[in-house]
Order: sequence, then structure tokens, then C-alpha cells
Amino acid sequence: MAIIVILVAAVGPSVAMMIERDRETELIFRGKQYARAITAFQKRYGRLPNELKEMTAMKPRTIRQLWKDPMCNCDDWQLIFAGSPEAAPMGNAPTTQNNGLQTQTPVRPTRTPSDGSSFGGGFGFETPTPVPFGSGSGPNATPTPASIFGQEGKKTGPIVGVRTKVHRQAIVPWRGRSNTDEWRFIAGDADNDQPQAVGPNPGVLTPAAPSK
Repeated sequence: MAIIVILVAAVGPSVAMMIERDRETELIFRGKQYARAITAFQKRYGRLPNELKEMTAMKPRTIRQLWKDPMCNCDDWQLIFAGSPEAAPMGNAPTTQNNGLQTQTPVRPTRTPSDGSSFGGGFGFETPTPVPFGSGSGPNATPTPASIFGQEGKKTGPIVGVRTKVHRQAIVPWRGRSNTDEWRFIAGDADNDQPQAVGPNPGVLTPAAPSK
């Protein structure tokens, strides 16, 4: 029994850390799914969703299912509304190790639309990686109607992203943020944590070597 107790005491913290890290990884995955679905919803319907359930209720839907927050295993996500302070992009690039030093990986700059307008509203543009939505206004914006679910007393959209309400120090920080409730998954910004390819001719495809 003493040996078992010692083993449990030694292995227990490691197992708990692995479980917590799995939750964090799943949080990032599900948060990005919501951010991508909001982008797809705006492109398909010309407006932002008022509630998450619109993305599955309106056909064709833009998300396969409404994911639970893995940090609490509940549906109680903190919604991020257009025009709110939280709707701004997180801004931090991923960090990479360089002989023990933390260095910032450059983020690819966003391009300006051909018509000279800004990306603030997030409407009327085509780009592989859209920038975060702002106030939801603009020359090509479609006004977001009242919620189709009519829940009085509950704030509704337009929604640009989600985050967890669970405040916990992360095992591994994400985009320079150490607390899980600081991780904001915003449409057009959530996937900017991926390092961009850097080379002598960025954006230019290198032809394959001829086969011998």
C-alpha cells in the first residue's frame, strides 16, 4: 500500500497536467472553429450572427455543431460582440525558441482592399485570411436584424468571436497570453497564431526540381 501511495503521489500531478493541457488544446481548436464559422456566416448571409445557434439553425449551416467550452464542459461561452473592446485582434505573434531566448515571429501584414476602404467592418472583401471584424458597419454591410430567437433580457449580436469564462493559468501560453480567459477567438484573427513562411521571395512559388 505504501508503494502504491508513493506512485500515486508521483504520477498524479503529471496526469493532472496532461489532462489540463488537453483541455487547453481543445479550447484552441473549438475556439478557432467558431471564429471560422462566423467568417463563413458573414460571407454566406452578408451579416454577422446574433447568436451562436444561428450558425446551425440557418440552412445551409456554417458550423457542424455547437461546441461546448472544454474548460468547464458547458455551453457558457463568453460572446465577443462587434464594436466592443474585446473585438480588437489579440495582436501577439507566436513565439519561437532561439537558444533559450524568446523571439517574436513576424505576422504577415494584411493587404488593403482595391477600393481604398478599410477592413474595419469586415464586409465586402475577398482575402485568404480576413482581418477581424470591427463595428459591423461599412458601405457594403448588411444590417444585422433582431435575433430570430427573441430572447428578451439577453444581449445579442452581432457576434465576432468567443472566449472561455474560466480564468486559469495555462500550462502553455497562447499568443503571449498566460490566462485562458484572455484567449480571444475572433473571426479573421484566430488563425494568425501560425508562423508565416519567410524566404528570399515570400509569396513566390519555387518550381520543383526536374526529375532525373
